Amino acid sequence: MKSMISLVSEQTVPNLLGILHFEPEVLLFLSTERMEREGRVRAILAALEQRRPGVYRMEENTYVVQVQEDSILDCHRKLDRWIVGREDNDFIINLTGGTKLMSIAAFEYFKDYASKMIYIPLNKNEYIIPFPKRSPRPPIPLTDRLSVMEYLTAYGLEVLNDRKMDEYKMLAEKRKDLSCLATREYGKLNSLLTWLGEQLREKRKIRKSCDFSVRYKISNDIEKEFLTEFGFSMGSDKHYRMSLTKSDIAYLTGGWLEEYCFNVVWTLLGKGIDDAALNIDIKNRQGRNNEFDVMFTSNNALYFIECKSLEQIHDKKFDALYKIGALQKEFGLRVKSFLVTTSSQIIDAASGEVKTGVAERAAQFNTKVVKPDEVKDFSSILAAELKN
Repeated sequence: MKSMISLVSEQTVPNLLGILHFEPEVLLFLSTERMEREGRVRAILAALEQRRPGVYRMEENTYVVQVQEDSILDCHRKLDRWIVGREDNDFIINLTGGTKLMSIAAFEYFKDYASKMIYIPLNKNEYIIPFPKRSPRPPIPLTDRLSVMEYLTAYGLEVLNDRKMDEYKMLAEKRKDLSCLATREYGKLNSLLTWLGEQLREKRKIRKSCDFSVRYKISNDIEKEFLTEFGFSMGSDKHYRMSLTKSDIAYLTGGWLEEYCFNVVWTLLGKGIDDAALNIDIKNRQGRNNEFDVMFTSNNALYFIECKSLEQIHDKKFDALYKIGALQKEFGLRVKSFLVTTSSQIIDAASGEVKTGVAERAAQFNTKVVKPDEVKDFSSILAAELKN
């Protein structure tokens, strides 16, 4: 019987990838008091349940042995009790997680059994077999790729609006051409979009829909095209009218940029991107909620995109970057991000480049800033970043 021993730490993705690759019949997690308090094993099992429903069941073929992280003797004594009746199993030992002493303890304990020792380097989709040390083998690829939900679940994060994900994608696809128009012709639509944002911002809290009727003086044909394509009609009193849903209002107050970015990401599905989500609402282990504009996985790394449309009058220091930095801490080591903005606030008027302070913060938080004049080229920028 194939049994896998996984050493548990804060970085849970290597545990998950190892189990998905080897498909063991029995799981044993070597964990610690802190890892159990943080629910790391529960998170791994919840992610496995999404991919392999009903396969791994606690106390049937899945076990947790809680050890003292700084005691080799404690590890060995507890493994002695667990292994009774399982001595003839084929053991795969994932040495990636845990503490250094836990790794030493696991190696020392299982080296005399029929076992395979593996190590999954962080930031790589491969594993190595480090022993015997005189016969090194080339790295072996890991072919499984995680979805956004699997990645988040593995880190103990709860998606609160998962049932709405398909609806968000459908609406983004439906409005794809309009979002492209808004991005391509932003210079001609800036005044209209700013005006709509001001008129509708307070209505974002509605639950269902509202009737919107207001007078607006068209400045160019692009404005007229945008309003007509969205569904507005003009009455004899020169008022534009439309019954707006909550989704409509969100779109007109900045959601168009989020949907544009999501559609760019979605077109690269299977071409470097494995999965994507739009407007995803997440609760962390401490119970705090955060909403992300766009999130996607690529080669088992997590990326997210923060979108800022129009001028950020309430964000004088462009604190969106600090939000990005704070949120990255939730998602393990392999997290990168993009800040996509149509706001000229981040641009130095003299050079036309991103202001020094903003650029330094972006570098600190491993964030690629997409400037207003680059937004229409986001597809090529994203494709290039994924190759790096």
